[in-house]
Amino acid sequence: MKSLFLALALFLGACANPVGKSTSEQVELIPKIVISAHMDAFNKGDVAGMSKMHHPNIEWLNIEGSEIKLQVSGRAALAKSMETYFQSPTRVTGTLTNWTLDDNFVSVLETVRWKSEKGYAKSQSALTVYQMEDNLIRRVWYYPAADK
Repeated sequence: MKSLFLALALFLGACANPVGKSTSEQVELIPKIVISAHMDAFNKGDVAGMSKMHHPNIEWLNIEGSEIKLQVSGRAALAKSMETYFQSPTRVTGTLTNWTLDDNFVSVLETVRWKSEKGYAKSQSALTVYQMEDNLIRRVWYYPAADK
């Protein structure tokens, strides 16, 4: 939660003193702040923190070949799913790179890391596309992951 407040403070400070940034450049910061704070909450296992950034009608989708599969729909259902996920003994953390912003859509390369049962470092990356609505995450599409 601290990181969300810090990110918002930095954003508000940038708006008050944009240092040569255009209005459109400032508006592009909002999705990055929300999605970055969402990843920070994920890394902490903070379901309540994640939920604050979810649209009430959020949809979580996986792309598999030529099919799109709805994994979960709705803020409460996603929170319940994440609570179950975080009960696993495997600690997974993620990072976001290669940002592209296009109106309501943000694509990133999402890399997750964890340790195998034998203690070996493992990681996977996947293209992830976020759709924003009302400055909240409305939809997330995960493309197939590749081992690193």
